[in-house]
Amino acid sequence: MTESRLVSLGLTPERMAACNAQGHGDVLGRVSRVDRGIATVETAQGSLRLEIDRGEELVVGDWLARGAERPVLLERSTELARLGGPHKDQRQAVAANVDIAVIVHSSTAQFRLPLLSTFIVMAYDAGAEPLVLISKADLVHDVELLCGDIANKLGGVETMAISTQSGYGLERFREIIENKTIVLLGESGTGKSTLTNSLCGSEQLIAGELSRSGQGKHTTTHRELIVIPSGGVVIDTPGVRDASSFSGERAIALAFHDVHDRALACRFHDCAHGETQGCAVSAAIESGALDPERVETYLAEIAQRIVVTERLEERERTETPKKKKRRPRSRNTEDSDG
Repeated sequence: MTESRLVSLGLTPERMAACNAQGHGDVLGRVSRVDRGIATVETAQGSLRLEIDRGEELVVGDWLARGAERPVLLERSTELARLGGPHKDQRQAVAANVDIAVIVHSSTAQFRLPLLSTFIVMAYDAGAEPLVLISKADLVHDVELLCGDIANKLGGVETMAISTQSGYGLERFREIIENKTIVLLGESGTGKSTLTNSLCGSEQLIAGELSRSGQGKHTTTHRELIVIPSGGVVIDTPGVRDASSFSGERAIALAFHDVHDRALACRFHDCAHGETQGCAVSAAIESGALDPERVETYLAEIAQRIVVTERLEERERTETPKKKKRRPRSRNTEDSDG
């Protein structure tokens, strides 16, 4: 095995230059899986198992450089994160150095605007491009009509359809993700593992059988980085029923640009954008320019951000310096669908 293996794992000239700029040695490898206390690292020579020190946070997608005593974590170009911790107010990294966040939604599943919108906010917060992928395109009559409808509901984010059974849309999808690192997000049973297997041309992950309704069964129990033979890297993640983002105002503004622009145009300072007479957002809802559910989802994201920020500020004020010093960094834990 040679350095070309690192290139297949997503190593770019920019990443190598960043490694040199940070004063480290050669790039060692990339984290492909994290279990309790152990990280699997893919190197030019093969895989190695690395013990994680207490308080050290490694996630799938991280790049490591050779250090004098032990590998050194390189600065992340992007970081996909969610709310976690015992109080659901800590930033927990999910994946690192991701180019495209692919939000997989089954054509046969109920459309959940809040969940898909949260994934889009997470993508923008990370610095990655969101892409909504409608799976199981062969199970609906007019999937392109469905794509257009979902894209409109999500503010025009890029949306496309594929079918791993018929091959519909797969080649176009391969072109989009070629030589990119993508992370698959979505509910259980949307076909993420089946998609990964199709991209790799082999059974890399165990995929669940379809139910009579066309829904798949949950299979993935951990995050894992897998190389796509045609070029690119995919990070598969466990399916989730709910998600909460740890995102700034800019990410929310990008994900809800249409609502955010109307809110900025509102003549009332600190307007709740509900039923206030003269409110620009309320007027847009009444005229049909804005979907009321999309506005409600936007306001919920804003409200959550405010609550989390206030909670963290309060904790910062009440903690003693000694506690601040002793408190370990939040450890990344694998998802489960239970």
